[in-house]
Amino acid sequence: AAPAPAPRARGPAPARSIYERKYDNSPVLPAEWPDPEFCADVAARFPDDGVASVFEARVLFSEEGYTYLDVRTPTEFDEGYVVGAVNIPIINGKRQWDSEVGDRVFKQSVNKDFLKMVEKKLPDKQQKIMISCSDGRTRTMSALIALDEAGYENIVGMKGGFLAWTKVYDNKLRRRREDGYKEVYAADGDACGIHGTGAGFGRVDAIAKVPKYDVTEWLDYEEELEKVNA
Repeated sequence: AAPAPAPRARGPAPARSIYERKYDNSPVLPAEWPDPEFCADVAARFPDDGVASVFEARVLFSEEGYTYLDVRTPTEFDEGYVVGAVNIPIINGKRQWDSEVGDRVFKQSVNKDFLKMVEKKLPDKQQKIMISCSDGRTRTMSALIALDEAGYENIVGMKGGFLAWTKVYDNKLRRRREDGYKEVYAADGDACGIHGTGAGFGRVDAIAKVPKYDVTEWLDYEEELEKVNA
């Protein structure tokens, strides 16, 4: 009888995206920094996508050279901020006691020099800028519109703002975990290496519950600026 044909050599299985791996039983790589596949995907989509999640924002900030522009008040910034961020408030505000509500509230005014301050600190209109406020809503959107009209071409807003960021990362940019553990990334090698390679886990305090939205009703920058300039 003729000998059985030799089995055909098989090459390596084609790589599947992190999104495909989510829906089968194989190990799931987290869709976040520093996973190289995720980093590459984010780099290819921004700034065109316009608004970034916290995980996408971490890639833009840590890998793609985006400046973190924090448009909250200096008071908010001093209470917690991303290391390396530039703070230029779009709305000025100082906390004062309000007897009607029985609490301290922000006394607000528009920062009429906001654009001048941005242009002085970040004069290159091609510079990559990621904009964030407390919750990524009113002030972030106003700043995005203002910078776009001023000719900045590589701007991105961060969804959820600093409240969302601080749920995920501590003040040393370490990843928070819901179980109170932080992942320790490999100290050696490329910063965008395989997620968790050579890493261990260290106990940290469980994160405090952070609200999703800022309860303060912030002034509308465009409307207030029109009043000042009228």
